[in-house]
Amino acid sequence: MSRSHRARWRHASLWAIVGLVGVGLLVAGNHPWLAFLAFAVAALGAWLSSPMRSDRSLSHWDAQQRHVRDGSVVVYWRPGSFHCLRLRSALGSACRDVLWVNVWADDEAAAFVRDVNGGVEIVPTAILRNGDAVTQPTVHDLRTDLAA
Repeated sequence: MSRSHRARWRHASLWAIVGLVGVGLLVAGNHPWLAFLAFAVAALGAWLSSPMRSDRSLSHWDAQQRHVRDGSVVVYWRPGSFHCLRLRSALGSACRDVLWVNVWADDEAAAFVRDVNGGVEIVPTAILRNGDAVTQPTVHDLRTDLAA
């Protein structure tokens, strides 16, 4: 089992454990609706970060080829990352113009991100059109590069 695969299992398990503890505390405190909401959020988080969920993101090499050929922006992301979720939601319709590569689905992508970031797997990491790597880019950075 690869490092990325183990990380996905740990992340999904953490969502499930925190969700169960939260639900237990809320039920004990006589808050059934909040318990149901906590259960739904924990279940969604566990499913999104689970390795059992199929992933349709590009592979590292496909994204790199399209980056070189078309000049596309590439963003390396991870399920369950709040920074990645915030970036994706803030980009809105411009999100379709970005190539998204899941580092947990592709070990080569994870190795690339670690190489770019000095051994640490920091996401989101973006490769801009000019080839510059930006760790945790802002929405403004990506929108400016996409508009150029």
